[in-house]
Amino acid sequence: MKKLIILLLFITQLSFGQSVNRQFVGLSIGPSFPLNDFSKVLLTDSTSGFAKTGMAVSFNYSYRLTRNFGLHVIINYSGNSLDNIRIKDELEAAHPEYGVSVESKSNWSSGGIFAGPYLRFLISETLSWDIRALAGYFGSYTPNATIRTTKKDDLNDKTENHIVSSRASNLAYTLSTGLKYRIESYYILISGDYVSSSLQFKDLSGWDWNDEPYTTTFNQKINYFSITGGVGYIL
Repeated sequence: MKKLIILLLFITQLSFGQSVNRQFVGLSIGPSFPLNDFSKVLLTDSTSGFAKTGMAVSFNYSYRLTRNFGLHVIINYSGNSLDNIRIKDELEAAHPEYGVSVESKSNWSSGGIFAGPYLRFLISETLSWDIRALAGYFGSYTPNATIRTTKKDDLNDKTENHIVSSRASNLAYTLSTGLKYRIESYYILISGDYVSSSLQFKDLSGWDWNDEPYTTTFNQKINYFSITGGVGYIL
């Protein structure tokens, strides 16, 4: 009986020891750089997102299954403003008889939740390098914008065109890598994350050049790369 108690105590201590430092949570923030179609600024190309560099926020949770392998969850957000100047330039080039002003009242607002495996490589006792490949659910809101036009040879010929925000969601993936520097129970974090999703916005509404209301559907591929820094805590 005494040997059994000792064995059970040993197993308990071993299990507890294996669970120590397996869980981690972190929060980071940094710039978000739109890529490909999302950053394109061509009025004649319907895939253009006219998105500018914005701000990204990322919440991370990881559970280490072995010394160098585990599961990771990311909840992220990216806000990217509309490039009003490029839209204005494109509209004036297409309609040189008009002066144009563009005002956006909200940004591209995108976010999602992702989960998947990660690999952990120890560089030193306090510094580690993670590589993650995650998939999940992603959604985005288009910006609200107002476009005002004035005919150059008739200043009384004015229009005000509104674009109302629309929402879409779909599956997405993110590829990311990062460094963690440990200070006692905390980490200093630096991470780079690539996010990609193809969305279909079905109910984008507004008023066109002839002051007629409309509702339209369009596809937008959202790709961005964020570089974030922050702090984490070992649970």
